[in-house]
Amino acid sequence: MEPSVIKKSRKKLVLWVSGAILLSFIATLITLGILVLNSNTIYENVYIESIDVSHLTQQDAKLRLESIFEKERERHHLKMKYEEKIWDVSYDQIGFNYLYDDAIQEAFNVGRGGNYFNRLGEIYRVRKKPIIIPLKTEYNFEYLEEIVDEINKTIFRAPLSAKIERKNQGFDITNSTKGVEVDEEALKKELRIAIENYQNETVMIPVQYVEPKVTEDQLAHITDVMGSFSTVFDSQVTGRSTNISLASRSINGTLLMPGEVFSFNDKTGPRGVAEGYQEAPVILNGKLVPGIGGGICQVSTTLYNALVRADLEITKRQNHSLSVAYVPLGHDAAVAYGFLDLQFVNNTQHPIYVESSVAGNRISVNIYGKEFKDYSIKLFSEVVETIEPTVEVKKDPSLYIGDRKTEREAKRGYKVNTYKIYERNGQEFMKELISKDTYSTVNGLVLEGTKPRPQVQEDSKPDKEDNHEDIPTDQRDADNDEL
Repeated sequence: MEPSVIKKSRKKLVLWVSGAILLSFIATLITLGILVLNSNTIYENVYIESIDVSHLTQQDAKLRLESIFEKERERHHLKMKYEEKIWDVSYDQIGFNYLYDDAIQEAFNVGRGGNYFNRLGEIYRVRKKPIIIPLKTEYNFEYLEEIVDEINKTIFRAPLSAKIERKNQGFDITNSTKGVEVDEEALKKELRIAIENYQNETVMIPVQYVEPKVTEDQLAHITDVMGSFSTVFDSQVTGRSTNISLASRSINGTLLMPGEVFSFNDKTGPRGVAEGYQEAPVILNGKLVPGIGGGICQVSTTLYNALVRADLEITKRQNHSLSVAYVPLGHDAAVAYGFLDLQFVNNTQHPIYVESSVAGNRISVNIYGKEFKDYSIKLFSEVVETIEPTVEVKKDPSLYIGDRKTEREAKRGYKVNTYKIYERNGQEFMKELISKDTYSTVNGLVLEGTKPRPQVQEDSKPDKEDNHEDIPTDQRDADNDEL
């Protein structure tokens, strides 16, 4: 038998050798770990997209990526098409770039987070299962929007409304055209997807078709005379006749869609010398005075009467301060640019067309549309109060004694109620009060002479006495124009 002392010595030796080997192994592992952890390269089995960047420094990894992806970028283009036109946009035009540094930094950080053992564990796991890092990109979205905007400018086509014109006792209708415009938001979305997926397929440009405001189908409903009216004027008065013709032409051919509002002042615009209007008598402060545009109110009044008979909704109308010659009291509509206006709304379900024309000494207005009413309308006014004027007699030293001169013609004032009379088959079935108007009283002024007459010698034959008194102007003729 081996002595026990020898056995103990051998056991100690084995333990000592085993310990030494273990310590040596641990030291080796620590040394290897330190060497691995202190590496300045990317660890094994790390990919950026499909490119293996293992054991590469960050700089070398960038060079490798650039050598591959820059060629890819040159190959990629954004191609867009609409009908036969094609747009080819390079990635440089939109400021496209690969974010190499971000991806490389992420690759380099693999195995470099946490404590010593965490890092070694991550390095070991990546060797068994590779890690793939996406290569992100960037581009200038403002550049892309500019390109889309330029494409839209090329493709854009404004819608053209149908037009209607009164010709040869009928209507001539020009067909409408749909507009087209790029659906910019949809196109931007498709381009973003194409860029992010390096798509080479041509993007079909999405468009939207824009319906015109007015179509030929809508205008086809203009078939009936809804209301008409005419008034007469003295065609020998050149200025007034010219003004009536100009204002009539400015409203002729007006097309009003359902719900739209008509303004006489907006339609005719400024009515001055520059627009061709001439001087003619106008009412100012109860007197007829020379002014530019006299006669225009006869156009607005004629239109107003046609509108009433068409049963359209009149939203703004004002009577004159004095009565006028061409329509009864309560049937007039005064206008003054920037001050008084005639307005109405198309309260029907179809378009209406205004025809205004002058022939000889007559102005006529016809309102065309789709007639549904089975009744007719006329106007009736009643004077509810007559206001008598006063006449002032004023001494005038420039006139001879016994002579009188009418300086201002007296004129009665009136309060008038005006009604729409609805008739069916010649029988009234409804009466509607539409206005209460007041026409101002004009107080008269007569000048009476105080100047003594010269003495006449007995042997001289007396001269025929001059009559200095003005002949009063007919009341209705004196008021046949207004602002």
